[in-house]
Amino acid sequence: MKRLFALMSVLALICCKSKNNKIDTLGEMKEAAEKSEAAIQKATDRWEERKKKGDTIAIPYKDLQAFLPEISGYTKDGDPSGEQTNIPGMGSWSNARQLYINGDKRVEVSLADYNGSHGTFGAATAMYAMGFSSENDTRKEGSVDLGIKDAVAYETIYKKEPRSKLVLIVAERFFVELESDGNNDESFLRGIAKNMKLSELANK
Repeated sequence: MKRLFALMSVLALICCKSKNNKIDTLGEMKEAAEKSEAAIQKATDRWEERKKKGDTIAIPYKDLQAFLPEISGYTKDGDPSGEQTNIPGMGSWSNARQLYINGDKRVEVSLADYNGSHGTFGAATAMYAMGFSSENDTRKEGSVDLGIKDAVAYETIYKKEPRSKLVLIVAERFFVELESDGNNDESFLRGIAKNMKLSELANK
């Protein structure tokens, strides 16, 4: 089953690659599949460890809100929002969100704990781990190494408009998404992410 997911991730990678960023050799395909399979295995192992401890549901959304950042130069637009969902037999997940403003500029940060539905984001984790990248005239995107323990990240920078997006998967459990409207400097969202307490979140 893991090999099937790995192969699906590789096929998705190939389909998404632009003409100038395609996989050219069987060796690269094999390497991508191996990285994907390793990522899926790591996520599965972590889930099994948590399950043995009885840790099978998402943490309360109020607890997630404590990990939302402060952003220099920006103010919070109201209180953070969030919610938690538990469906017997299907899993649980929770999320927290906050909007920040600076004049016409906007940043939105959201955190999600999919502990009770860990398979949902498995393909994304595998793709990020493979080092996927793509670029065209309007945007460039790809996996980035932020130097954050237990985190993989994927970044999208828009070239013709001041927008950017950064997505992180932390400890194969937490989905962190940062979106900027008004700034496409790649260091901006990266800096916010690095200042978040993600290592502490990973230990939850």
